[in-house]
Amino acid sequence: MEEALRTVENLLRKYGHTYQANLAMIAGEQFARSPAETCRSLNDDEWWGGRDSVAASDLAVDGGFSSEARADGKRLREALIDIYATMKANGQRHEQAEVVIAQFNKWLRSHV
Repeated sequence: MEEALRTVENLLRKYGHTYQANLAMIAGEQFARSPAETCRSLNDDEWWGGRDSVAASDLAVDGGFSSEARADGKRLREALIDIYATMKANGQRHEQAEVVIAQFNKWLRSHV
C-alpha cells in the first residue's frame, strides 16, 4: 500500500489537487508506523465520499483528456483499488468506497 499511496500523492500533485495529495502523503507517513491505524483513518469520506474526495479526482478531465492524463487517471484508479483492498484486509469497509471501487474495476475491465 505504501507504493499506492505514493502514486496517489504524486498524481494528485501533478494535477493540482494539493489538499488530496497531502492526505495521501500523511497516510503514507502514518502507514510506516501503523498500517492498521492508517487503514482506519482512510475509512473516511475525504477519501471515498463526495465530489471533493480523493476518489472523485478525475485526472483525465483535469488533463484535457490527453493520452497522458487518461493513463494517469487509470494509474490513480489502480492505486485506489490497491489501497481499498489493503483497508479491507485490515477490517475496514466504507459504503461509498465499495461503490467507487466496483465502478473503477468495471472501467478497468472495459479499458476505460
